[in-house]
Amino acid sequence: MDIILLGLKFFSDPIPLIGLASGVLFGIIFGCIPGLTATLGVILIIPFTFGMAPELGISILIGIYVGGISGGLITAILLNIPGTPSSFVTCWDGYPMSKKGLPGTALSLGVFSSGVGGMFSAFALIFIAPQLSKVALKFGSWEYFAIMILGMSVVVMMTSNNPVKGLAASCIGIILGTVGFDTVSGVTRLTFGAWQLQGGIHIIALTMGIFAVREILAQVNSGLQSGPTGESTEIKDKIRLIPPKEVLKGTGPAFILGCFYGTLMGILPGVGQGTATMLAYNGARQLSKQPEKFGTGAPEGLVASETSNNAVCGGALIPLLTLGVPGDTVTAVLIGGLMIQGIQPGPMFFTAYPRMVGAIMVAYFLANVFMMIMELGFMRIFVKISRVPLSLLFPVILLSCIFGTFSTNNRVFDVWMLVAIGVIGYFLIECDVPVPPIVLGYILGPMIEKNFRTAMYTARGNVMAITGRPVALAIVIFSVILVIWPYISDYLKRRKALTT
Repeated sequence: MDIILLGLKFFSDPIPLIGLASGVLFGIIFGCIPGLTATLGVILIIPFTFGMAPELGISILIGIYVGGISGGLITAILLNIPGTPSSFVTCWDGYPMSKKGLPGTALSLGVFSSGVGGMFSAFALIFIAPQLSKVALKFGSWEYFAIMILGMSVVVMMTSNNPVKGLAASCIGIILGTVGFDTVSGVTRLTFGAWQLQGGIHIIALTMGIFAVREILAQVNSGLQSGPTGESTEIKDKIRLIPPKEVLKGTGPAFILGCFYGTLMGILPGVGQGTATMLAYNGARQLSKQPEKFGTGAPEGLVASETSNNAVCGGALIPLLTLGVPGDTVTAVLIGGLMIQGIQPGPMFFTAYPRMVGAIMVAYFLANVFMMIMELGFMRIFVKISRVPLSLLFPVILLSCIFGTFSTNNRVFDVWMLVAIGVIGYFLIECDVPVPPIVLGYILGPMIEKNFRTAMYTARGNVMAITGRPVALAIVIFSVILVIWPYISDYLKRRKALTT
């Protein structure tokens, strides 16, 4: 409660409230334009938060996060085009519902569901994070090493249909994270004689390059659209803050499943919104009395998708604050926003920065409230913004990336790194190598190395000392099973096919 009171005290000033509301608005705009994402919106604003108070800067970024994830439902419902990748399941029932002549009702239900999922995960963040932080304080280097390995294993398993490519992407990220001066051994690694790399690859250059520049190159290669394709839907029915009772009837199980799956998948490092929405949607269909209506405009399907979509956000902040492990790609970028402020999240975060923790918790809750009010209040404006041609937006975004990268260190070299990483990222995508494991590998790689080396120093070089730490050993074994399970599963399927 003391932490929450500190957060409320911070937001008693109108400036943080205005900043948070501006972040939510900016996020919704990025979310409702196909081709732009919440991750990209957070990345673009991070350099501008450098001169702000840390609490204000991170609050703005959280506002963008919440607004960006929810904003994707606008074009998903009206145009059958997900504004963000996380809202693709929303298309399955949101667009058919819109084509039935109920676009306003579908938008109202989608935004309301996003708010419910976000607020549920906000309470989970408030009640679970402090307790998990207390447990984390009892962990040693072996336990942290095991948790980081678990995070990488989940990413490898969940982010690619080909686990080998997911593993390769993670290794690329780990290698990028080791570039520069090693504070333990006192030597420089992988600089190839370039003194500019002694400080490592800056996280802003990496994230902007691999998300923004890479996406621009991919869009240019495929041919920039003059705007979102698809038939535009005119909103004739009323957009309400709370959907009609007849629409909400029977959606209770979908709300519960969406909140549960979203928060749980957010807590698991690297899983993200896509898996959560699929699990919640399939679960709601199995519990529904009319499963045959799913895919034809069923309110339960829309509720399950959007509730779980936004519930992931609060869940993903829990491991970020308590363990320093990002729950999804956006929180991996948020770590960069904290790092440029000289703040490293982790178990000591609650005791070292209680005001920051309180501000994050309150900001996340208020961001969901602002999101519902602003998204419904300005819905018709957002619909028009969603039709802005990408050929006009991408040059502005590219200039923002260059300016933001240069401003962090005032070095032209970082701009060249931005371009190089963007080009490399483009070719990786062309080879079907997933991007999220690269970013999470970059974040988690140095943590894995640091904790493993610390544990080895403590154990005097005896790697078998981990057997004396049952929690760490169990997590490592589970992580290995996650990585090899796809191969075991394929082998068992082939063997069963041969025997039958």
